[in-house]
Amino acid sequence: MSHNTQQKNSLFKPHIDNFTSDLNQKAGRTSSEVKDLLKGKKLYKLSSNENAMGPSPKALEAIQEVLPTLYEYGFRTDDVFRDALEEAFDHEIKEDQFITGNAGLEVIDIACRGFLEPGLEVIVTNPTFHVYEIFAKVNGAKVIDVPLLEGAFELDVEGILAAVNERTRLIFITNPSNPTGTMITKTTLDKLIYNLPDHVVVIHDEVYFHFMESDDFPFAKDYILEGKNVIGLHTFSKAHGLPGLRVAYGFSTPRIAHYLRKLRRPFFINTLSMTGALAAMKDEAHIEASRTLVQTERKWLQKELDRLGIHHWDSHTNFILFKCPMSTDEMIAKMLEYGVMIRSGENNGAPGCIRVSIGVHEANMAFVTALEEIMGG
Repeated sequence: MSHNTQQKNSLFKPHIDNFTSDLNQKAGRTSSEVKDLLKGKKLYKLSSNENAMGPSPKALEAIQEVLPTLYEYGFRTDDVFRDALEEAFDHEIKEDQFITGNAGLEVIDIACRGFLEPGLEVIVTNPTFHVYEIFAKVNGAKVIDVPLLEGAFELDVEGILAAVNERTRLIFITNPSNPTGTMITKTTLDKLIYNLPDHVVVIHDEVYFHFMESDDFPFAKDYILEGKNVIGLHTFSKAHGLPGLRVAYGFSTPRIAHYLRKLRRPFFINTLSMTGALAAMKDEAHIEASRTLVQTERKWLQKELDRLGIHHWDSHTNFILFKCPMSTDEMIAKMLEYGVMIRSGENNGAPGCIRVSIGVHEANMAFVTALEEIMGG
């Protein structure tokens, strides 16, 4: 049998068989993974952009009520979820425009499966969320990196437009950005979206939008209402404090949403996740408290970094990216000796930088105290 025949009859898809990355390899460590290193110290976990307020109390209460029903199959469809989302969007985005999923990762995966195949291309803008590249490559697409402009981490609109060709299908934009914390303004994003051809879809990952304080933020909803090829992405892992439930949703034009929902599985969101999400949507007090905590503590922490002479980027999220004054591995290890978990920016394309989540004031003070002592030493 010839080599060409062997390739044609191969059981394995080459773009998957040759894929070397592991999605979990770059994930942040959990509290349990470092507990043996703490030697009895209190842990301040500031490494995974989690909600320092904890989960929505209304979500916890609702979950407790449905626990006895777990012997039954749960929600066969997401109809009730999408109806609630339409109401939350004041009926501007209709229920059939939502794509719900098991975390934002599943929504990203669905979009990649729907629009990508070998021979097509995706544009990312490093530093950015590394998952975009992984899912694109798993689906056989070529990844084109148009880095954020050096210095302020601004979007290189001209560079992206120059990289677009007939093979381009998706452009991933994280805004506010993970890991930089910076924001792309509406004026900048307008220049991109209004100059793209019809065969390109922009995925606007705006999962940190609750923590914004700017009037110039470009919401995906507004472009979608204009009929633009945009997919917005929201999650319950941030302001709602429910990352353990793994529930999120995308929203887009009726045409795109109807197409992508064909890729969903039945019973794809479990009973606890759906129940918790529905309750958390109505917990406005928890969302507002989470927002207030982040915005207040973010200002304090940025002033402390300024006082210590640490270069950092203006954040619009629940974390801050700063330039590390020593090797990032050394800083992470030393911080853990003080019971503080932080995260390297290298996995998301920001080498030499550290990402620290905004915690309660006690946690933020512990981080600053440790940083002072480490730098002083």
